[in-house]
Amino acid sequence: MTNYEKIKIGTKAVKALALFLGAIAIFIYANSYSNSVANASPSINVSGTGKVVAKPDVARFTLAVQTEGGKDIATLRKNNDDSSNKIVEFLKSQGVPKEDIKTTNYSMTPRYQNYNCRNIGTAVVAPGIMMTEASYAPDQVCPPSEVVGYAFDNTIEVTVRDFEKKDLQALLAGVVKNGATRVSQLNFELDDPSVARSLAKAEAIKKAQAEAQRLAKEGNISLGRILSIEEGYPMYYADRISVMGKGGAPVVAETAPAIEAGSQDISVTVNVRYALK
Repeated sequence: MTNYEKIKIGTKAVKALALFLGAIAIFIYANSYSNSVANASPSINVSGTGKVVAKPDVARFTLAVQTEGGKDIATLRKNNDDSSNKIVEFLKSQGVPKEDIKTTNYSMTPRYQNYNCRNIGTAVVAPGIMMTEASYAPDQVCPPSEVVGYAFDNTIEVTVRDFEKKDLQALLAGVVKNGATRVSQLNFELDDPSVARSLAKAEAIKKAQAEAQRLAKEGNISLGRILSIEEGYPMYYADRISVMGKGGAPVVAETAPAIEAGSQDISVTVNVRYALK
């Protein structure tokens, strides 16, 4: 093949590549133009918020068993495990299935003896007279903190379904009676909030539609099809109650404070975009 033929073939390849790239550029431009025209079409944005008040059907609370003592780790762990197992057995006897009893934390931490070294080096010169701090002996050193024992902490989360039938007050009192040293973070929730959320969303869309129709009437315009619906993050509002056991405000083992589940508000906001005719 001559040099002339090679140059001719190369020129054809370059022209073909240029045509291909040009076609892609035209497609991209056409697509962008189409989107810009769609976005530039007359439209109106409205929002609506729907709220549903639902009654919680699940109660969750956290209990802890804390055991403190000396350096006999094996005995401390056994005591903590025995108390924890006793509580779990009590919960099961009250109709709480093991699937709703979950250990969220199990830890062992050292207990330290700290020394107050503020007066180390003080010496009595005469009755009622002490050396000043500037006169302390420079070789006096504060002893380091010393491990004097250990503490085991077992934290358990309990989910109680149909809590009105299971007598939640007696359940809380029972776990304290059986060895819980702390009971806290009592929450009332919906086991399946999707139904209430759907109802709140439907109400939100209905309110947004009514607002769009009102604005269209006032502006003497006609609404077209819905272009988009954007849902805001659903908000859940529920009360939280803390009931402390040993180490906090005491709860009498045989009784528990009156507890009301109240209600839970689920709020959903939607943003709706309408085309205008």
